[in-house]
Amino acid sequence: MKFFSRQPQNGSHLTGTGDTGSSSGRRGKGLRRLVSAILLLGLLAAFTRPGKKATRSIARRLDARVECFTEPGSSAYVRIFAPIFGRLYVSVASDVVRELKARGGTRGATIVDLGCGPGDLVVEISQRVKDARITGIDLSPSMLLWAGRHATTDGRIKFLVGDAAAMPFDDASVDLVVSTLSMHHWDDPSGVFAEIDRVLRPGGVALIYDLGLLAYTPEEMDEVAIAAGLESEDIVRERARGGLISTFFVRYKLEGVD
Repeated sequence: MKFFSRQPQNGSHLTGTGDTGSSSGRRGKGLRRLVSAILLLGLLAAFTRPGKKATRSIARRLDARVECFTEPGSSAYVRIFAPIFGRLYVSVASDVVRELKARGGTRGATIVDLGCGPGDLVVEISQRVKDARITGIDLSPSMLLWAGRHATTDGRIKFLVGDAAAMPFDDASVDLVVSTLSMHHWDDPSGVFAEIDRVLRPGGVALIYDLGLLAYTPEEMDEVAIAAGLESEDIVRERARGGLISTFFVRYKLEGVD
């Protein structure tokens, strides 16, 4: 989903008619072509090592051509992308629970989903950790119109329009930060990682998932870590686990320290 891209437009609607419906259909076809192209490029990159650099460049260009940040793109995203990545969200939610339990349990945990989009991952997590407080953050008011359906009146689950590089949380106040399909859109990845490091409690953890073809290379991540005031080894790159879709993703892990 577009998390750091063109400035979102206000006044978005969940549905449209006339020209808007036609435009939404065209966007939907574009999104389906994008998914097919990225998956195909992923297979090419996996089996032809010399082609990895070229396929990565092509995938990034294809992704940049699709706008999911405002309507009707966000509606098309909900209809097309969300079902495709449903299995990924299940796997990520399981990872979240596993990491929290390894750090003392889920009770009272504070969780932040960066680039939450329509809130699908927040829902998956909330079904597994019913006593945690979860906040979804996204720059797109249009996406948050969809996500807001899942907010609770007691504030346990809420969604905010916000910038990942300037989160509305105190220092060392968050137990777990998670993000999916957002990192490659960050304008200032080093700024976001510095901000994640700021809000994580000692012993907390950040789990950042992105498509392998769109994610930063190990060399690029070394530069991001250093610019964020971290050591290059502080951000650990791992292969995402769980199912066929997950094989196309990588996971970056950052531990909270004193």
